[in-house]
Amino acid sequence: MANMAEKWEELSGKNNWDGLLEPLDVDLRRYLIQYGELAHVTYDTFISDPISKNVGASRYSMENLLARCGLDPLKYKVTKYFYATSSILLPRDFHVKSSSCDSWWKKSNFMGYIAVATDEGKVSLGRRDIVIAWRGTIQTLEWWEDCKFLLIPGIEVFLGASALHSTPLLHHGFYSMYTSKDSQSKFNKTSARHQVIEEVKRLVEEYKDEEVSITVTGHSLGASLATLNAADIAYNEINKSSTGKEFPVTAFVFASPKVGDYLFQNAVSQLKHLHILRIRNEPDIVPKLPNLDVYFEVGKEIIIDTTKSPYLKLNPGDLHTPHNLEGYLHGIDGTQGSGDFKLEVHRDLALVNRVWDILKDEYHVPGAWWIEKNKGMVQQKDGTWLLMDREDYDF
Repeated sequence: MANMAEKWEELSGKNNWDGLLEPLDVDLRRYLIQYGELAHVTYDTFISDPISKNVGASRYSMENLLARCGLDPLKYKVTKYFYATSSILLPRDFHVKSSSCDSWWKKSNFMGYIAVATDEGKVSLGRRDIVIAWRGTIQTLEWWEDCKFLLIPGIEVFLGASALHSTPLLHHGFYSMYTSKDSQSKFNKTSARHQVIEEVKRLVEEYKDEEVSITVTGHSLGASLATLNAADIAYNEINKSSTGKEFPVTAFVFASPKVGDYLFQNAVSQLKHLHILRIRNEPDIVPKLPNLDVYFEVGKEIIIDTTKSPYLKLNPGDLHTPHNLEGYLHGIDGTQGSGDFKLEVHRDLALVNRVWDILKDEYHVPGAWWIEKNKGMVQQKDGTWLLMDREDYDF
């Protein structure tokens, strides 16, 4: 941690990660795993059982979120949850809906959280880090079959793009989730974009006299939204305080689909305070999507390969395993540039099976072991059982 605190600017891409990628620097491995775990929290807290009236909400309160998900609660303080909806018809896996007539809301879902380094965390991180974590899809990959890859102008993000000849074109589904609002929704009277931007503005101003970084992270769908969000923050100078100082913006995105066209790529490349690092697992098909010539990659790329791991099961034809975020973090830990696999950080192998069954049976770790006790059923004083799967907190 001391090394990471001392070289955080380099690890966050100040020098575009020159000299850190081949071979992958051990401190950068730790750094990426740290942000991958913060992204994973969005899955761990998400209530996905459609029988619950709380489906689509966060299971844990902001105060308890990180501790309940196994992370150090003293390093970051969660300051905001944000929610998303969509103005276009999207497959079920973008938004889960409750079968209960008493559901908390049928058109909005918990989409992520914003956290800021505590005073103690600032010491270990080397600066006051603002983290934005975006949630990915819950039913991995299935939504790709129906998702429309139409490109539309990103007017709300790139409004008045004076440095550009025309407005960048963005993936319709991602852009809709990012910018849509619903006047009838308690949670999406403003868009996910607006919710995030306003909180980042507040935190940037609160800590304007300190050394600050803004780090955006996500997996799969969340990675695409994180890419768009990071570009938005840098392009519209949300990272600029009233003192005139512009804080660095970094996106660490795992298994990210493509987001936009060559104008988007060009706009991102011109933002000097923005750095994007994409982590791609060689056998994962999602980062190759949409497989259309009109889409372009942004930022730098790290390629890992979990098929080289001697710890994992090989399941030919299985699309879920190579896309799994825990598998990604395992791959970051062990992938070597030579094609070999050797664990450098020695992250607990049991975590590989957190939400999927991909660890070899010889390690005696049950598959998909991360579940709420009794699936949220709580026994009452009279002996009856009730589904109480969400902590009591104000949405």
